[in-house]
Amino acid sequence: MRAPNFKHMQKLTVEVTAEAVGARLDKFLSTNWPDYSRTLLATLVRDGGVSIEGIKPAKVKPALKLEGGEKISIELPAIEEMDLEPEDIPLQILFEDDAIVVINKQAALSCHPPRTGQGGTLANALLFHFNTLSGKGSVRPGIVHRLDADTTGVIVCAKDDSAHFKLSRQFEQREVKKEYLALVRGAVKLNRDVIDKPIERDPNHREMMRVGAGGRNAVTEYEVVERFAAFTLLRCKPRTGRTHQIRVHLACIGHPVVSDRLYSKKNFLTLSEVRGTLAAPGEPPLIARQALHAASLSFTHPNTGLAVKYEAPLPEDFAATLDALRGRNVAVNAKIVAAVVEEPVEEDE
Repeated sequence: MRAPNFKHMQKLTVEVTAEAVGARLDKFLSTNWPDYSRTLLATLVRDGGVSIEGIKPAKVKPALKLEGGEKISIELPAIEEMDLEPEDIPLQILFEDDAIVVINKQAALSCHPPRTGQGGTLANALLFHFNTLSGKGSVRPGIVHRLDADTTGVIVCAKDDSAHFKLSRQFEQREVKKEYLALVRGAVKLNRDVIDKPIERDPNHREMMRVGAGGRNAVTEYEVVERFAAFTLLRCKPRTGRTHQIRVHLACIGHPVVSDRLYSKKNFLTLSEVRGTLAAPGEPPLIARQALHAASLSFTHPNTGLAVKYEAPLPEDFAATLDALRGRNVAVNAKIVAAVVEEPVEEDE
């Protein structure tokens, strides 16, 4: 099955020939790009994805009659071919309407498969729970942006291509406000600061990123929420959306996210370590994945145009870890294991 992937947009131009004089704009576009449905192309026109030199944006409509010689620019999503199977994976829905669904994503759940034939992802779950999704039939049905597999919290998904296109534009233009809670090792010196360091792929480790001069611009703002003896709880506000950005930035200043299997050199955090006692044989971790949670997401609703904000409560493992650091008695789940999930390494937005 072939379907549009709004994660990868391409800008193309075409000039209207004499043979197309009098044709509707949407029909002309579908003739030039037959891999795309006329409905999708009309949606792109209405949502501002098509511009015509010398014509005001408000007058660029699907039914516009062409006169010949116009220079048309269009942003088209790449076409992918991949079949996904619906899977009955539980989802915690924070909000849903005809255009979007907002989910509090659990840990150990990649957003989409790294390759054909693999499942167990948010994309598979969305296909099971919802009848309508943007880009249905592609590897990323409904997926507008990403969270790392073991990062929990708020993620917004699109139910149709128009909502997807508008939300993607907001992410690209950095209009979406994201707030994360991160528990890091060590006493962070400054109460607030901005990390402005480029991020690139690590050539020696396929699944890792690193700070490097040849990387893409990456900026993370943070502030201290709570201090503990050897740990700090931070609120992080990424201004850009690079892969593993918060995890890489915090590790590079010497404060890796707790229990981060990629970027922390320490073992998973245990109750014994918190209490400063010897670990018991086979002691389970307090948290067996990076202590990073997407706490809130703010954006403009693609249909209503209203500013909206959605928040997700802390998951049990993160909350229990904070309770232990605050000196409260906690029960550690002996069945907790590290979730090693293979996921695609790409930009979040």
